[in-house]
Amino acid sequence: MHNITRHQVITTVTAPTTPEPDTPKAFGSFARAIFKKPSFSDIEDAEFFYGQKYNEFINSGYLTRLMLNKKIGDVGGSSSKLSDELLQKAFLDNLEASKVIEFYEGQKGLNKEQESKLSEAKKTFASTQKTISDFESFHRSQYDQTAEAKAEQKIIEWFIFNFSFYEDEIDGKKEEFPIFEGDYYEDKKSHYLTLCEDEEDIEDKSLLKNKGIFDQSFETLAKVANLWYNKMGSNQKEIEKSLEEVFPSVDE
Repeated sequence: MHNITRHQVITTVTAPTTPEPDTPKAFGSFARAIFKKPSFSDIEDAEFFYGQKYNEFINSGYLTRLMLNKKIGDVGGSSSKLSDELLQKAFLDNLEASKVIEFYEGQKGLNKEQESKLSEAKKTFASTQKTISDFESFHRSQYDQTAEAKAEQKIIEWFIFNFSFYEDEIDGKKEEFPIFEGDYYEDKKSHYLTLCEDEEDIEDKSLLKNKGIFDQSFETLAKVANLWYNKMGSNQKEIEKSLEEVFPSVDE
């Protein structure tokens, strides 16, 4: 069981939510959804939780990053070394191409040789950028299946489940309530999975208000938790800036 201490401050707040016209009345309304900033004590609890999940994943057969690197090296052998050399060359070629583009781009009166250099640099920049991107995507997909990555997914869930609240007015007084009900992670995870269900599939109709709050706020709360965890913001102003930079198409 995890107890939330009272001195914690709000890290960020979702925009005040007005239900869509077709939102069922049972969903009700709420003032705002908030993600509270975990204290140092909370972070210690989270790290302990991470360690438990990390060991569970290792015992379930997941490799650590170190083990995966060794396996890739053993299996790849010379081909793995060649891949590293090609990647290093791609980085160097990309850097050189960017310098040429920066030097010639926007200049007037370029001769044919200079125009050719600029055109070739743009092609090199694009191709090397793709090589680097493909390499990073490939390795990211492999590391996503390591014990560390799986445990990290769980610790972010832990933060979301324990520090997501909504504010509502009761008898003229504003109060805060947890979005995810339960005393333990497993309870909150079960509640989360219930809220993921379609409205008609939820047997307990008393959960419909929570369902409405969840549907309207969870995406933003999850983004905020991830940004905070990855040290891309520790207060509302920094989080809002990171939201605009990392998710421009969604949050603009």
